[in-house]
Amino acid sequence: MSDPLTSSDKAIPGKTGRQHHHRAAPQEGNISHPVTSLSNQPAVLYIHPAKQGMQFKAGEELGRTYGLFPLGLPALVNVLRQNGISVQGVDYSLEKELNATFNLYNWLQERKSARVILIDLHWYEHCYGAIETARYCKQALPQAAIVLGGLSATGFACEILQDFPMVDYIVRGDAEKPLLELVEALLASTQRPTSEVLAAIPNLSYRKMGELVEVAETPITYTACTGDLDGLDFSSIDFMQHPVEYLVHEYVVTDLAKARNALTTKPYTGRWVCTARGCKYNCSYCGGSRTAHKMLANRSGLIVRSPEAVAAEVKRLQDADVTQVSFSWDIAELGEEYWQTLFAEMRRLKVKIGLYDEFFQLPEIKFIEEFAKHGVPEHTCVALNPLVGNARVRRMNGKHYTNEALFDVLDALSQQKMYLFVYFSLNLPGETRATFEETVELAKEIYDFYPKSLLKILNVTHTIDPLSPMNVNADKFGLTSRMKSFQDYYVYCRDTGSADPAARSGLRRGFDMEGRDTAELEKMVAAWDAARVGRESSWWPVPIGW
Repeated sequence: MSDPLTSSDKAIPGKTGRQHHHRAAPQEGNISHPVTSLSNQPAVLYIHPAKQGMQFKAGEELGRTYGLFPLGLPALVNVLRQNGISVQGVDYSLEKELNATFNLYNWLQERKSARVILIDLHWYEHCYGAIETARYCKQALPQAAIVLGGLSATGFACEILQDFPMVDYIVRGDAEKPLLELVEALLASTQRPTSEVLAAIPNLSYRKMGELVEVAETPITYTACTGDLDGLDFSSIDFMQHPVEYLVHEYVVTDLAKARNALTTKPYTGRWVCTARGCKYNCSYCGGSRTAHKMLANRSGLIVRSPEAVAAEVKRLQDADVTQVSFSWDIAELGEEYWQTLFAEMRRLKVKIGLYDEFFQLPEIKFIEEFAKHGVPEHTCVALNPLVGNARVRRMNGKHYTNEALFDVLDALSQQKMYLFVYFSLNLPGETRATFEETVELAKEIYDFYPKSLLKILNVTHTIDPLSPMNVNADKFGLTSRMKSFQDYYVYCRDTGSADPAARSGLRRGFDMEGRDTAELEKMVAAWDAARVGRESSWWPVPIGW
């Protein structure tokens, strides 16, 4: 296999403040940036925490580890590296799965000269794990500054800094420019940066000096634009320990049996590719909705990465022998001019690779035909999320199409012999036992209609996202939220670290729906699993684990 995505020279983002040397975005094949040797002492460490924090042990008794790091994380690290700052990273749960004796304390001690430790707190499922990892790191390397970032860290920045002294700084919203300025300030001296220096860094939360805990926050004045996204290197992950093994985790499984068999021969590998940031939708359940992005990153709507930059990154991934790329934002939703340009650029670069796209709404039929032409069939897959079987409830929660229109798309996909995931989401606003029966019937119809060897049907019980519309405006959706504060999510994550049948019936999902109790949810789960009998190869049970 080629070197697993060595970092390339790219433009360094920066709109205001300190100026940095800018380079043109890389042309195809330009992967000459020197790799940071894991034998050197790095200035910065990165740790992706397990949901369970330091309590994680590989084994079936645990629930989900959420072992994928955020899509934007490599871009942040590569900005630091391109400015001469050495970084090394580990995915804690992956390391424990590869070697049960892996000891993070020893790993940290071998890099004791590090001055900064980055820990992502993007998804709320890491609220406990990220804090406990920070606590552990502060004990192991007390001189290192602990920096958190991500959507959840942003939304709860003040509360985290007030209640958890092991966290020193939180970068809010888009972090490329603020993180670089913060790390440069932290490395410039063995002393804490002055108040004047910190106050000049955008998007930053930190504690003021003094006896009382007082949090200071600079305004969110850095929000990435298309030019910024085009200049970032999202794909290079050679700063991570075991990067190739990590790539196996990012492959979206199409044929499960083939993927498992390939683990012992030539494993299938995958990478997510950034196509846009933000959202133009306001789906009830989503903490990354349009209104959430406005609150968290001062972003209005959607910022789209150019199709030329996306195609160039896909080319680099293909050259690095990656099996499949997954688009972060549905390229069908970016419009025909966008995806036609993207596919034309892929043809020009002679790119044909496994593709994965999750449709936010329903795509046009001609998109499906073009998408199929540019993907290696064995490793190309799409996903649809109709949520429920009832069109009114579906529309209430952000998906705007009928079942009839859905089957038109299914017919076009089946003609292309496309691997397909169909996701349903149990426990959404407006759902009743009667509408859930419609969901089961729709799933049966899809099972009968679509080629069984190409189909996976899933249904997952939904947990409430921190800044989702159904949390911010709970009354509007006829529910009561039981998770509002960071402490609420911290306790939720701490108490749901193991696999538990209660995860299937809505327990600890963080909200109560008028007229629906746990017993009713248990009946829905039982009905789903009963309908699965005889359809097991394509129809997955409601999973155990949060």
